[in-house]
Amino acid sequence: MSRIALFSLMAAVMVVACTQEPDLNLDLKEGTPASFVPSGRSLAKDFEILELPRTKPLSKTNPFSFTGTTIWKISASANIKGASWPSITYGEVPNGFSQTIPDQGPPPRLTAEKLYVAQIVGDKDTKNAVFFEIRNGRPVNVSDEVLGP
Repeated sequence: MSRIALFSLMAAVMVVACTQEPDLNLDLKEGTPASFVPSGRSLAKDFEILELPRTKPLSKTNPFSFTGTTIWKISASANIKGASWPSITYGEVPNGFSQTIPDQGPPPRLTAEKLYVAQIVGDKDTKNAVFFEIRNGRPVNVSDEVLGP
């Protein structure tokens, strides 16, 4: 087999392998109220915000094991690609979604001095999260502080 053919075959295998990887992202928009932008190719059905125990420094928070309380959870009626999700604003349920936590009424107000994590949860254990706090009345992404240097 010629080197060109072998190289072409290897490149094709890499492209196929990369398109199969889970790809689900979540970003915090600047401004108030807290709003999030999902993206990616993987399918997802649930979005939730948890209140976590606040550690000092934030880098002592375990980013892989959430032991907090879910304060708001919404679910799509079916799995949707991350890129097809609407922007999610805290406390507002988009069309085609339902709120499961809390059972009724709006979620609690987001307040300062608390650590929150927003996460989009997909199939096959795919998920992505953003850690944030309320500082000076605005949501601030603190993921870098939690994950450390």
